[in-house]
Amino acid sequence: MLAGMSWLKHILLGDLGQSMDIEETKEMVAGQAALQILQSKHVVNANLEIARLRRRNEQLHLAITALTRHLVAKGVVDVAELAAFIDEIDLLDGKADGTLAFEDKAPAPTLVTGVQARPLRLDR
Repeated sequence: MLAGMSWLKHILLGDLGQSMDIEETKEMVAGQAALQILQSKHVVNANLEIARLRRRNEQLHLAITALTRHLVAKGVVDVAELAAFIDEIDLLDGKADGTLAFEDKAPAPTLVTGVQARPLRLDR
């Protein structure tokens, strides 16, 4: 409400005008409080998602490091050969930037045991 209207309301309506202003202010404060609670929930959800993604990233890092070291230790792959292959794969998304962009639409990878396939879980 305009400041001039508020004074006019006070002069013409007295206590009733002031009561109306108080109610309007209470409604505005309640609206702001509700908005703040909603924003707080979004922040909490974002923080939970960041923590989940960080943990997933650490799990993937562990799996890749273990697999790479195992393959090198067993002599299955040479370090230089693996580095060259990683560089080749890095170019699949059109950029040699140390990352591989992808669309997360693929089904979860599976680990084949005998003839039966089961989902590969890295979070155990």
